[in-house]
Amino acid sequence: MKTFPFILFTTMLASWGLGIYFISIVNTPTIIIPLFDHFLWMNHYQGFLGLTLLFTITTIPLVLYAFQKRGQLRKKKSWYALFSASQLLWLATMAAQTKIIAYNLGICH
Repeated sequence: MKTFPFILFTTMLASWGLGIYFISIVNTPTIIIPLFDHFLWMNHYQGFLGLTLLFTITTIPLVLYAFQKRGQLRKKKSWYALFSASQLLWLATMAAQTKIIAYNLGICH
């Protein structure tokens, strides 16, 4: 139980590192984000770090709250469900970043 916040923050930092690395690769001022039925055009900062910033703002207070209430959450097994869902969210964010860079580099189309 003590390693879950460490794993979650490691995944969060990996997502930030991945986004910053992808920004350094792409030299265009706009990127294309492929969606199911259309495309979004954004600047590369919003495209690669937008979801990461949004989920960072929501994850840090959630982790701090769960850490404060860890005695109560342990009995309900909510601790594991909370961190599993957060970890899945961060892995999906990194997958989205990878999909965006692959599309913009011409690998996936």
